[in-house]
Amino acid sequence: MSATPRSFPPPGELTWDQSAGRACIWCRRPLTSGAVSVGIIRDQLGAHNLDTEVWAGPCCASTTH
Repeated sequence: MSATPRSFPPPGELTWDQSAGRACIWCRRPLTSGAVSVGIIRDQLGAHNLDTEVWAGPCCASTTH
C-alpha cells in the first residue's frame, strides 16, 4: 500500500519564494541543495496560465511518497 501524497496549498496562499521555487512548498524554509520538484499547482485566470512548479527541500521531500 502506498502513502497518500501531501496536498498542495491553494495558489493564493503561496509566498513569493514558494511560487518562485526558492522555498519549500510545505514548511517555507529557503531551498539550498537537495531540493526536488514535487509537482505542479494548476491554476488559470481567464486565458492566462498560472501553473506553478513547486519544490520541497530535504526537510519535507522524504514525506511526499
